[in-house]
Amino acid sequence: MSYSPLEIDPQHYGWSYTLAHWVSNVLNPPVISVLGIFLMASFLGTPDAWRLAFLFVILVVIVPTLYVYTLLKRGKIETFHIPNRQNRKGVYLVIIASNIVGVIVMLIMDAPFLLLAFGIMGVMQSTLLFLVNMYWKISGHTTAISGLSVFIVAALGWSMSPVLMIVPLVAWARIRTQSHSLWQTVAGILTGSFFILMTWILLTSIVKPEI
Repeated sequence: MSYSPLEIDPQHYGWSYTLAHWVSNVLNPPVISVLGIFLMASFLGTPDAWRLAFLFVILVVIVPTLYVYTLLKRGKIETFHIPNRQNRKGVYLVIIASNIVGVIVMLIMDAPFLLLAFGIMGVMQSTLLFLVNMYWKISGHTTAISGLSVFIVAALGWSMSPVLMIVPLVAWARIRTQSHSLWQTVAGILTGSFFILMTWILLTSIVKPEI
């Protein structure tokens, strides 16, 4: 069972709810995507990588975000986090389409492997979320943060492993705000981690990049 954040009074629930509310808002899937692509661009350290990263953000993050904002303004959804599973279908389709366009652009512009791989994983992850959402409500927050954390460690090495500690923080925040149940957050962590890791292994076995 899950509840909309609109049903909860932050002052009544105290500082822990307020903290969880901020964690949920700051580490939401669009922000996680921006952080991920910018981290890859920073690691590559070239002007072209940064230009491609900003283009990726426009296509894959800003476009779907504007779509969700439009739904919110028209009263089609209650909150930006879209607590109602049925209302997420159209949003996921827009996200999938945006990710596919982003990957095509990356291919056309001969993007570095790290940026291209990040885009491909976005397609895989958003498609997975769409399919699961047809039958069950899974936590997009924990799917996104676990997927990004695993990607960072796989791509940049075990020195980046402290980033994994963010995953349980986000899971706690989603449970604390009663946005998701324990099992919905656990499912997000497992699916996000497993499918991103398998996709990374498959991509690197085919392309064999020099990172």
